[in-house]
Amino acid sequence: MKLVEMFKSLVAMASRSEAAEIRSIVIMQRKAHWFSEEELRAAAERGWGRKFDGKEDPMYFVSADHSVLDVVKAGPHIIRVTFIPARYAEDDEYALSQLPQPEQKKAWTEHRACALLDLFNDFEIKSRRIPDAEAYASLAKLALQLGDPNCAAVFVPIKNIMMPNDGTAEQGLRLLMNKELPMKR
Repeated sequence: MKLVEMFKSLVAMASRSEAAEIRSIVIMQRKAHWFSEEELRAAAERGWGRKFDGKEDPMYFVSADHSVLDVVKAGPHIIRVTFIPARYAEDDEYALSQLPQPEQKKAWTEHRACALLDLFNDFEIKSRRIPDAEAYASLAKLALQLGDPNCAAVFVPIKNIMMPNDGTAEQGLRLLMNKELPMKR
């Protein structure tokens, strides 16, 4: 079965499942940029320190078909990468009222597009759900490697954590990677 067909069937199953909220990290971009397969592979290889070609280990690969699905498979974790060429939300008044720090407000107003990193495993049966700390560590590992000066901020939606790209995002992502932030619901 082709990889794209396999992921299409996973998407269909996910729409029928009763999965809990999807754990994700949002990279808020100043300018719209869709990560290429090469960029995703290089970021994954830097983050995990291994090849992501699917040959050395079939549990580690990248599949990017922008018309269907972009996925980074890192061992037991499947991270879906979705590009949105628009702001994360259009209600600036509400969003800004929820952000207490000036750096967060500045980052919010600067972003024009975003890339969502979703733990695709969250579409599976709830009993096989990956623990929060492990899920966010994996998402943070990829987010850290995809971050660049185009990143205005990193946002963790379920936890309502906004980290501007002024050193705060890198520090926060490293804490998530090291499982040093309490991520229990």
